[in-house]
Amino acid sequence: SLNFAAPPRGCALETPMAEEDQCPPGPRVDVVRIELTPPAECAFEEAFGLVMEFSTDTPLVDHCWRLSYTVDTSKRRKILDLGATEAASYPPGAHSMSYYLPRFDVAGVPDDIKSQVNGMLSAVLTGPAGEEVMTVNMVTQVCVR
Repeated sequence: SLNFAAPPRGCALETPMAEEDQCPPGPRVDVVRIELTPPAECAFEEAFGLVMEFSTDTPLVDHCWRLSYTVDTSKRRKILDLGATEAASYPPGAHSMSYYLPRFDVAGVPDDIKSQVNGMLSAVLTGPAGEEVMTVNMVTQVCVR
């Protein structure tokens, strides 16, 4: 499996005391582990799973994780909505989220998106009013065969 550590909204995972005041205001969310399924190269249309372990210092009520795939084409940026987790409440402490897409239907995906090698998978922690708490970005590479 692939394991990543992502700092919250631009802050380092381990921040020296003098730098802690430089983090943006709001909840502090630390992502401690990311696991992608399948863990190795796969076809674009195959099933996809994501598990993230994270912690928060603030209660997050009725929040969900929204997933998208972004590609920059020669004409413009295109964003594919991959769906979202069910809304959940996260009290302060350690948590885990999981998302599973049984199959990605490429029939409706424009050719200019399919032809792009590089893209970005984003998981956005989103509040009940649509406010974005934090985003975890993962650079992807798509190989056409």
